[in-house]
Amino acid sequence: MLDKPLIEKKLRRIEELLRELTAVDVMTIDEFKEQIVTKRFIERNIELAIEQMIDICKHFVSGMDLREPETYSECFDILAKERVVSEHNLDTFKSMARFRNLLIHAYDGVDDAITYGIYKKRLNDFRIFVGNIRAYIQALT
Repeated sequence: MLDKPLIEKKLRRIEELLRELTAVDVMTIDEFKEQIVTKRFIERNIELAIEQMIDICKHFVSGMDLREPETYSECFDILAKERVVSEHNLDTFKSMARFRNLLIHAYDGVDDAITYGIYKKRLNDFRIFVGNIRAYIQALT
């Protein structure tokens, strides 16, 4: 059984993290690299937003009694198969899960250009995920 209030709480947390990210104004990649505290703030908020996505994904898998994914990335495959999230955005969501692993484990360091690119151009991907989840929940009622 899906805990809709818990899911909504996690969706709101993603939105809160996005508001915080958009409140920061870093104009160039050089500024991003130089402003270490701001850079870490941006990395951490992106990481936390992805963590919320993964938590939601795992909650759906458990609540719908679906097969257990072997990776966080595979969790999104399962949700796409069940039409919880859009197949169109599946690769993006899977990439986000993999990027979270890079941030957490810092395999050979994290490429600042990738993080900066996500911050400047890909925050809407989180909004798309939130929209997919809300649309699915609304369709259940």
